[in-house]
Amino acid sequence: MTTQLLRLNNRLGMRLFGIVLSAVMLFVVLAAQPARAEQRPDTILHETVEQLLAELDSNRSALAADKCQLYSLVNRLVLPLFTVDKISRLILGAHFKTASPDLRNRFTRAFMDLMIRTYATAMFEYTGQEEIQYLPFVLDEAARTALVQTRVRVPGQVPVPVDYAFLRSVDGRWQIYDVRLDGISLVLSYRRSYDQIIRSKGLEVLVHALETQDTDC
Repeated sequence: MTTQLLRLNNRLGMRLFGIVLSAVMLFVVLAAQPARAEQRPDTILHETVEQLLAELDSNRSALAADKCQLYSLVNRLVLPLFTVDKISRLILGAHFKTASPDLRNRFTRAFMDLMIRTYATAMFEYTGQEEIQYLPFVLDEAARTALVQTRVRVPGQVPVPVDYAFLRSVDGRWQIYDVRLDGISLVLSYRRSYDQIIRSKGLEVLVHALETQDTDC
């Protein structure tokens, strides 16, 4: 039952990411450039998307032939952009407080591996026909948070809102802690799904299931 829930959740995640493939690509570019305190998240998104697309086009054949190389690329470029610890805490919720440090670390690593596989798979479904519209940047200085709002336009379909929730660290770096696709929070979606498993089976069972999911590498 645990494996079935995980597979269902993963298929849901892939479907959501499939709608906004070009937006997913933005993560990679953002992480590829050092974040400076004076940089605004919306400016980074807007200025670097073309750079990413060029890199993908030039390496597409090699990456398509070697998924391990693709996963390694995503791991190197994407993960630094995310505030991994905060994401893990948000997903686990109250379960994070009762989990041992070792179990917390294992969950974080396993979930990040899932993200890598999800993003890497989505990357090669990008068609180049998607257009991204950037809406006004929303900044909350007191909370050190920002919301970068975009609309992804796919030919023949209604534009999809894709919003990036950023948190600024004490050293001035902007990092993503949630992505909202058409109003659906990925963090909260995973939290609800995983909470069912944790309550019925326990966190150890969930972590083990994540760690043992099929992978090509």
